[in-house]
Amino acid sequence: MAAGVDGQALGPRRQLLKTLGLAASMGLPSLGGPAAASPSGRQKDWVIRHEMRRAADGTPSLELAVLHLLLSKTEASHGPFRLETMPPRENLTQSRQMLDLRIGALDLMATMTSKTREADGIPVHTCMRRGLNGLRLPIALASRRRELEEVRSLEQVRQLRVAQVAHWPDASVMRANGMTVLPIPRLDVFEAMLKRDRFDLFALAADEAFGIVNALPGVVVLSDWLLAYPSTFSFIVNQARPELAERLRQGWRVVQADGSFEALHEKLVGAEVAQAQLGSRRWLSLSNPELPPAALRQDGRLWHPLVRQRVIAPLLR
Repeated sequence: MAAGVDGQALGPRRQLLKTLGLAASMGLPSLGGPAAASPSGRQKDWVIRHEMRRAADGTPSLELAVLHLLLSKTEASHGPFRLETMPPRENLTQSRQMLDLRIGALDLMATMTSKTREADGIPVHTCMRRGLNGLRLPIALASRRRELEEVRSLEQVRQLRVAQVAHWPDASVMRANGMTVLPIPRLDVFEAMLKRDRFDLFALAADEAFGIVNALPGVVVLSDWLLAYPSTFSFIVNQARPELAERLRQGWRVVQADGSFEALHEKLVGAEVAQAQLGSRRWLSLSNPELPPAALRQDGRLWHPLVRQRVIAPLLR
């Protein structure tokens, strides 16, 4: 996963939010501000420490917007809340966030689910990215596009050098499937390393690839194929905050029932997912040995329809 942790947003959304009227309806300008009293008059203030970042233009990331939605939907039942963004740090990695969660410096983080990461906190089994983080689009030099679009099988991919950020769980998934994975320290170095021929391909999720690559001259998202594996991206909560985990679970039940999560997801990343043209690509399937089985047992409406049909349903038969 690229957004937030590595300082790379999923593409500019501020104007989109204004156009759709989402900023006001979600209360996004006040994210992290003081909490108001709940309708019942209860004054308990849920302070929630996190490290999810806004984009440079102030637009909330998808995970920050989802967190605010879940908490807002449970204000009547659980009380007001205040999001406290931790001070920014240089070269913040997902591994460092997991350490902070484990020692109690954070109350929650948003991450790709894995058995290892679930051991460090309380998992909230859902997928705010609708399984799209497990659809990895190949990124290559424009000059090699014709050659690399010819990939037809996973065996051909195994002959290529594929880079992935070292601390992303995706790197382990690719290695487990026999791919030659070149670890890189951060997302923001892949363009320069690709242009220096350090590897053949990079891979980004279907809901983030175009928002990143469209701004890079000489680099393209290949259009004919993708790598697909079951994956969930969810909140993991500090072990000392079980009441927060339960509040988020309750929030998910509400937003799935009233359709507000699906609407939010579509408005924030729908255009980018449409640009990926997932239905017209060849899907090369990988296994994900690090995915906890419980992560797949959730409301089927949560998944993107193509993910549900092509990736999740075969595993549940």
